[in-house]
Amino acid sequence: PVIHVDTDAPLYDEDGGLVTDELWGIYYKPDFYFNGVQGGATPYVVDQSASEVAVDPYGPESPDFVVGEDFARMWTSALAHCHERFEGKGYLFSKEPSGGIGCFTPDSFPVFDTFRQNAYVIADSNHGYKMMGVGALVAKELMDEPQELLEPFRFSRYETGELHPTSNSPFPWS
Repeated sequence: PVIHVDTDAPLYDEDGGLVTDELWGIYYKPDFYFNGVQGGATPYVVDQSASEVAVDPYGPESPDFVVGEDFARMWTSALAHCHERFEGKGYLFSKEPSGGIGCFTPDSFPVFDTFRQNAYVIADSNHGYKMMGVGALVAKELMDEPQELLEPFRFSRYETGELHPTSNSPFPWS
């Protein structure tokens, strides 16, 4: 299970320093592969034109889009805010490079559709962990079995205005 926390409560680090007194949010889940906790936080806007953003290399091999000490301080403080068992555990935060650039659709919902008659696109709006059952539906659709559950996620929704409800949350996961 993935837990999302969005709040406007002041966030303090383990030394009592104020991290933020503005709206903040995190998501996290058990990571059994690494025997720990994995997650992320409020995405930040990459304030560059698309032509200036290097999407490759992706993830920890990119010097541009990995988390730094500011993220570690905020995220470990947020975990401690949510669960007492994480208080004073910031030193356990992995120092290995992690993170990466993500993309969001305009409404923060995924797109599942055929493009140019020969390519099927699964664009997950950066939260693929929510899409575990989609592979089976897409496989059926590729075998000429239309899937009604995928209809609300067609690319054409932007042209027709049949968009998903807009959340009041400032975060794309809410």
